[in-house]
Amino acid sequence: MIKVEFKINKKLEILINERYFHSNIQDITSEYMAISVPINSGEYVPLSKGAIIDVIYYGEKSLYKFKATVIGRRFENIPILLISKPVEIKKIQRRKYVRMPLIKTVKYINLKSEKKININTINKNSYLKAMLIDLSGSGMRVKVSQEVKLNDFLLVSLLVNGEDINVIGKSMRIIKDNDGNWFCGLSLDFIDNATREKIIKYIFQLMRNQMKKL
Repeated sequence: MIKVEFKINKKLEILINERYFHSNIQDITSEYMAISVPINSGEYVPLSKGAIIDVIYYGEKSLYKFKATVIGRRFENIPILLISKPVEIKKIQRRKYVRMPLIKTVKYINLKSEKKININTINKNSYLKAMLIDLSGSGMRVKVSQEVKLNDFLLVSLLVNGEDINVIGKSMRIIKDNDGNWFCGLSLDFIDNATREKIIKYIFQLMRNQMKKL
């Protein structure tokens, strides 16, 4: 079994009835793990003794998924849920760096050597279609039908959780296929933290949807 050093106050997510509830570790013993009662948007979830739950643990560099059984409750300053120690643990890449495969249509403009632009001044008809192949918090890979050169800056517009997100990526890797398409690996070094977090959150949601099937 994968060895994990669980730490007090570390974040947990609990999957119950297709919904994720937030929690954290309050105490650890040789027999059980004490966690805060899972909550989602102010709603606490009622869990009875013997209930089996899916748990995601946020480690320093990775995420870990395991099943646990509710074995009791404890009342201190806050209500505490006691769950069994994991028997089997699965490791998941840290969400900031995990590269999520995607097949999704996006729009782009090749800015060439210009990495700064006022989005509001762009003519919407200037955008070209591209195919998003994968996405991470630090980069993406797109397929385009027009030539892109190394170190070109691409403005990419994509839909993330219903919101149009515009990011500028620098082409770091380029491969041309036999059909005349360019596969471009873009580094997202020029986006603000808020936008990056939106992308990371979106990736993590996709990951969680996949984990439900495991």
